[in-house]
Amino acid sequence: MRDLGYSAAALLLLMSIVAAVAVTHMNTLPAFIAIAPGYLVQAWLFERHRALGGIGYQVTMVGVSAVVWTMIILSTVVAVRLVRRLVRRPHVDGE
Repeated sequence: MRDLGYSAAALLLLMSIVAAVAVTHMNTLPAFIAIAPGYLVQAWLFERHRALGGIGYQVTMVGVSAVVWTMIILSTVVAVRLVRRLVRRPHVDGE
């Protein structure tokens, strides 16, 4: 389980870098998909009149996107590990 924690930290760092690059290249579809969760939160903040400007805008976009994509990837990895463990469980006859 400790490996998952280190992997999560490394994945969060990687996703932060990807999201930071995506903020500067929002004219391409892959970059917009990568930054979409942060963009959605920023739009919600704008509608609530609590939107951040300047560097706060970019930090919100990058931070939220990195956390969301990290959680999506980690939840997929954990689900695959669980399914693998259930499939590998030995079958005992007579039970």
